[in-house]
Amino acid sequence: MKIKENKFTWAMILFTFVLFWNNFAGTTSNINTTMLAFHYGYGFISRGLLGTIYGVLNRILPWDLYTFGWAMLFFEGCFLVFVVLLFLFCMKCLRMSDEKVKQSARYFIILYFIAAIPMFSSEYNLGRLDMYCVMCSMLSVLLMVYGKAEWLAVPLSAIGVMFHQGHVFMYMGMVLAMQLYKALDAVKGQEDLRVIFSNKTSRKYLGMFLATMLTVSALFIWFEGFSHIDGEKFADHLIDTACSMGPDADYHIEVVDHEILGVDLSAKEWEYHKQNFVEFPLYCLFMLPYILIALGFARELLGLAKTKIDKVKYIIVLAGVLTILPDMILKVDYGRWIFSIISYYAVVLLALLAMRDTAVTEVSRQTVDRLRSKYPYAVLLLIYPLLFQPLMHISICPLTERIVNILNMHLHIWIPWQ
Repeated sequence: MKIKENKFTWAMILFTFVLFWNNFAGTTSNINTTMLAFHYGYGFISRGLLGTIYGVLNRILPWDLYTFGWAMLFFEGCFLVFVVLLFLFCMKCLRMSDEKVKQSARYFIILYFIAAIPMFSSEYNLGRLDMYCVMCSMLSVLLMVYGKAEWLAVPLSAIGVMFHQGHVFMYMGMVLAMQLYKALDAVKGQEDLRVIFSNKTSRKYLGMFLATMLTVSALFIWFEGFSHIDGEKFADHLIDTACSMGPDADYHIEVVDHEILGVDLSAKEWEYHKQNFVEFPLYCLFMLPYILIALGFARELLGLAKTKIDKVKYIIVLAGVLTILPDMILKVDYGRWIFSIISYYAVVLLALLAMRDTAVTEVSRQTVDRLRSKYPYAVLLLIYPLLFQPLMHISICPLTERIVNILNMHLHIWIPWQ
């Protein structure tokens, strides 16, 4: 079995290289380079952590890092760190999972890699702040899998919000759901929910949950409501710095307007929303096989929960992804929202398999076995997602973008943004 796991690891390394090679464009979007110009020298501004780290490196190293070439090297190095953490998380979860469900875990890992590697190696999202956010949450969940230093989830979550306040909606769900899961799992089999307040272990995780919620909520309120009060004083200097690193010496106008000057972009984004309203249902139609499998998985999982606490525990696990709803309603980057949904279920499911949750292990095994026995060509479900990569930003993926653009040419639903 150890030899088999090592073969899988090497196969995934090769697969990762192929995915990277096919999606890496040698450049990045100007929104990602603009983020390197945001730093705390201007005050405790939103999205300022990455640029602050970059500024510290610029002072330490004997080169001027505020060029496009150095920005690309920095992003590529950060992507490598992400890949290492992704491997660490997935392979640790695989090795800790029950023997009868290891093949299921391998399938889940392959599907997650198909989404994650192209996502952050493509031009659209190379260096995107989302990558650092998902790393913070993934590391927090990994600590909960081990059951060690779990309190670090609080500062790690705060760091995620300091990278991007949207972390609250995109990737905090997996951390909060796992904290509540562990609080309820400590008293599994009980009927009365009030018992979690009398159990020492449950109270510990409820305390972590509360501390995490309060910390990220306070930071979110600050960054959204108060961090851009004096933006006019330094906006020009920030723009000059951003242009020095941007592709074609350009910067991202909208992110500076919103995050530094406090401009409301809702009206400007309405045309993008119209595209979202057409593209998202189309993407869901393409993803219908996975949606149906997921609904069956959820029904069977809840069916195995015999007590009230167990039912609540699994409802939280299944519904924790709903933290993304405010983004889907108010904002327009549906490619990023789709990736956050995929990340939630991949990370949480692998974590529960590693923790040997009885119900999740059994339903995962039954689901995969049923697909393999009833549908001989079900293995194509591991290949099919490659058609929809890479996930982008406003558009979900190149395939659906092309289809809805053709529709728009004839129906004139929205004004093209490109």
